[in-house]
Amino acid sequence: MASESKIQKFTQEAGYEALEGRCIIVRPAPDNLSEKIVSFLKSFVECDMCVLQMCENELILLPFDPVWTSLRKEATLVLPYEDIESVELADDLLNTVITIRTGDDEIRLTTQQKALSDFRMSGLHATQYAGGYKNWHKENMDGTLKALTALGA
Repeated sequence: MASESKIQKFTQEAGYEALEGRCIIVRPAPDNLSEKIVSFLKSFVECDMCVLQMCENELILLPFDPVWTSLRKEATLVLPYEDIESVELADDLLNTVITIRTGDDEIRLTTQQKALSDFRMSGLHATQYAGGYKNWHKENMDGTLKALTALGA
């Protein structure tokens, strides 16, 4: 489990300026039903979840450690805002697919919708007990998705 303050600390240590309340849990989006099934089965033995953190000038992905469900201190993707041409959202069953297009690439991520986040993996990874229960993935979902879709517009 990672707290928002730990995410901001890791982001700052990596040399980026995190925007408060602009982080959610994502994973690579499968292309079809077969890949969804494989991804679901693989999720029991390996963790491909990351925190998508919006920063002052870029998006970064911070991966979770597959064993301890804590963050690793590295950014696996750094995408400057100036490279983003468009961001599209599409509902896919209980998830939202985020498609980020750049001049020469397309990045597809999926995130668990907030309504069931308390009962799914995003809730497990985003729950903190600091003066009470908090699920930062759920709390940040609407604002982060809105801010993402504004990129490249």
